[in-house]
Amino acid sequence: MNRFLRLTIAAGLALSAASGIGHAQDLSIGSSVHSLFSLPLYLAKEKGFFEQEGLNVEIINFSGGSTATPALLGGSVVLQSAATENMLKVVAAGQPIKAVMTVQSTLNGALVIPQAVADRLGEDRSLESIKGLRIGTLSRGGMADMAMRYIASDLGLNPESDLTLMPMKPDAYVPSMQSGDIDGALTVEPQQTLMVDGLGGYTYLVDMLAGEGPDVFQDMGWISLQGKVDWLEENEETVRKVVKAMIAAQKFVADEKNLDEVAKLMEPIFPNLEPALLRKSIEKQINTYKPYITEEIIKKNNDLLMTSGVLQTAVEYETVVDESYSDLWKEFEN
Repeated sequence: MNRFLRLTIAAGLALSAASGIGHAQDLSIGSSVHSLFSLPLYLAKEKGFFEQEGLNVEIINFSGGSTATPALLGGSVVLQSAATENMLKVVAAGQPIKAVMTVQSTLNGALVIPQAVADRLGEDRSLESIKGLRIGTLSRGGMADMAMRYIASDLGLNPESDLTLMPMKPDAYVPSMQSGDIDGALTVEPQQTLMVDGLGGYTYLVDMLAGEGPDVFQDMGWISLQGKVDWLEENEETVRKVVKAMIAAQKFVADEKNLDEVAKLMEPIFPNLEPALLRKSIEKQINTYKPYITEEIIKKNNDLLMTSGVLQTAVEYETVVDESYSDLWKEFEN
């Protein structure tokens, strides 16, 4: 090869590098809330699983589905980690969104009560003890509200008359229990760990992560990775890379020997949580991060929404789930 040809090839390679050929693909992925339910999303970035797939992912945290889903529909993010039940509501309203995998399967919720209320209810207290209680929840139609309505209905109680649901922001739960304004609260992690293991003086009336309460909350595909149908169809190879990276993160979390490393990697993501309590919360959840989205999962979400009066008609599985990635879901067990 003559010197001129070598220089020409070298110049061409340099130009290719400068023009971005072979560089990582930039993507923006949203999390509807800055929450441990999106742990596989954060971990896939921190452990370099996205990078291994040739992706440069920016994670954008929102303040709920009401802000996250419009960002997805408007193209500010191309995928989002968000509640499956919220996706069903949005799809029922006519928006074309589908899920490609589950991020967290079991609702990481609990009904927490002050020890003083527990003492008043007695040692034989059970979930039926909610009758007559004042329970802090999110606003009407939010998960905490729907969960309490479902629990009451499952027990044969009327959620409108047999207990009092009091909508409030989650940071008001503890002050409201301390002042005696409410008797308990429907929380999600890490709130209950902070109360029971951190503050002390609180206990569980039902802990869904321990398998307690109605079965509808177990393996319900609570949080899923979602995208607009047209974008998913046009970017299938990119989506496969994202799903592969997040399943790699789910497998890493599921291995108990990685617990300390996972907790350490999450400390900068959740700087306001005491490291020991963050680790304990993650430990309680490591078996809940699974990728499968089955017909039973969508049935459970429909059941929750319809029992709570949020939906009148069930949303079909095929309408909200893209099964193109089911072969990758199976890799979780390998």
